[in-house]
Amino acid sequence: MPKECRRKTSKDLGLSGINEGSRSERRSAQKSSSQICNERIHQTPSPESAPPTLMETRRVPQVTITPEGGGTSREMQQEDWDDAVDGTLRRKLSNSSISSTGSSAVESEDDLLSDNESKSKGIVTLEHLVDPGEPKPWWKLKTIVHWPFSATQRRKLNWVQLAGHKGNFKAADEGTILKKFSENEMQCFEKLRGDALLPFVPAYHGVVEKDGESFLHMADLLANFDLPNVMDCKMGVRTYLEEELVRARERPKPREDLYRKMVEVDSEGPTPQEHSQRGVTKPRYMQWRETMSSTNTLGFRIEGIKKCDGTCRTDFKKTRSKQDVIQVFSDFVGGNVNILKSYLNRLAEVRQALKMSEFFKRHEVIGSSLLFIHDRTGNAQVWIIDFGKTTALPEGQMLHHDIPWQEGNREDGYLWGLENLIHTLESVNVQETEEETCCSSTKENTQMT
Repeated sequence: MPKECRRKTSKDLGLSGINEGSRSERRSAQKSSSQICNERIHQTPSPESAPPTLMETRRVPQVTITPEGGGTSREMQQEDWDDAVDGTLRRKLSNSSISSTGSSAVESEDDLLSDNESKSKGIVTLEHLVDPGEPKPWWKLKTIVHWPFSATQRRKLNWVQLAGHKGNFKAADEGTILKKFSENEMQCFEKLRGDALLPFVPAYHGVVEKDGESFLHMADLLANFDLPNVMDCKMGVRTYLEEELVRARERPKPREDLYRKMVEVDSEGPTPQEHSQRGVTKPRYMQWRETMSSTNTLGFRIEGIKKCDGTCRTDFKKTRSKQDVIQVFSDFVGGNVNILKSYLNRLAEVRQALKMSEFFKRHEVIGSSLLFIHDRTGNAQVWIIDFGKTTALPEGQMLHHDIPWQEGNREDGYLWGLENLIHTLESVNVQETEEETCCSSTKENTQMT
């Protein structure tokens, strides 16, 4: 290229010092998610450190979403952490299902996802507040946080949303979040106020208006965890309402989008006729989908996992056998027997509350999840979340929740799935305990030798 056409560099303009400083700052900010996690684990407060400021004591609501459409595993990349804020203002990765943001009258979760969202493999971005003229960050935040943040601090606040639909969650006051309004879910929270299940569902603070939209104001279940590991398990033997199946039969037109979704999971799933017409009807797809995962075999399925090191997995659509599920849980808890025992104790309490709950007896619980959360401190909890498809039964009718579903009986298999989930964790506990005992014996023998 002729010298006359060569673009002038910052060095030619006498700006090398500024650019060098910027590169230095970027290098210092660029850390992998595992490095950040390790630093937080080994970080200890200094007794000589100054008292925390107002900004440091404010906890930022955490938002992570489990998968709703198809998705493959994805590990957080370096650019995902650029401009991350230091200290307690760092947006932590976390996980909370949004599989039921609509009312019971909406279509199934696959219809709710647009093509772009279903192909995004679980990564949905939010808009970020930036100063005019400044380059936009890779991740954008839409939420306007009404806290005393300076422009610089807002620029550094990264939110991460894994799968689901844009705009379902927004920031709220300390320790709370806003979830997109669902009439059905609001009614469920109102009914749960005096029910036995109240201690096991997110605290509900009513409906609020923000940016011209209505949201449910609820507790951020991850607020009390330090770099949490999160798993979402969708409960029951089906994830669609009977009325959805009836409506789908009224329009049994073969659909190419459902055919593509089926082939993505299992190329042998469609029949020869469906392959030739490159289309699958909605009822056929809905019922096939459940047979591919442990929803059909165990009454629950793993939707997604986010771990402390930043790795996120949503590729569980074909995790079907009990042994496969045991392996996933074993990896999730990292061999920590104490965390397993905490989970088992909490699930036993959930089971007892469900059996006592008047709400549970009188509702068809579809698309609801159990959210498992633990961190390095041993803190572990399980919460019942997502009531967008939980539907009240006709007056005088009740469900057992543990007998087989036949169309018309509205049974959801929730308790059957919970029993299998508990048995699965008990198997993991036995496996981990045996390995722990074996390792201890080997170590003792080595020391004696």
